[in-house]
Amino acid sequence: MPLIKLNRINKGGEIVLSSEHILFIEVESKTTTIHMTDGLLFSVEEPLNSIAESIEALETARIKNAIQQSGLTGKGAP
Repeated sequence: MPLIKLNRINKGGEIVLSSEHILFIEVESKTTTIHMTDGLLFSVEEPLNSIAESIEALETARIKNAIQQSGLTGKGAP
């Protein structure tokens, strides 16, 4: 459940969202809108690519950390 920090357009200021609640993201007229569960909508300053890269980096780090902590890192592998 990575949390991502974004900057809201309409109300200004930062918002932290759980990536698990994002349904989809759309871009219209240079405005990025995040559609979330329970009908929530947020317009943010960040472009779509930036948001996608942030979520991907957080998920990758989470999986890497889980593998390292499980002891499955290739410690005796050739």
